[in-house]
Amino acid sequence: MIGAASAPLIKKIVRGTVKSSVKLALDARRVAHEINEDLSDIAAEATAEVFAADLKEGSEVPRQTAKKVRPTTATP
Repeated sequence: MIGAASAPLIKKIVRGTVKSSVKLALDARRVAHEINEDLSDIAAEATAEVFAADLKEGSEVPRQTAKKVRPTTATP
């Protein structure tokens, strides 16, 4: 009798816990994305500064290296 009466309460507690966990995961993902964007911006600025310094010194225009292609692995 007590178990059947407490089932809705347990369901609400579990649902709230799962909902909070999902919100926390989404917030963490958003923050990680923002940090990644910031780091990409910093890297781009640093690269531009290095290229500008090379050009100022009179060296040839630096060539951007091609991205390395990672081999793909087939999954059975």
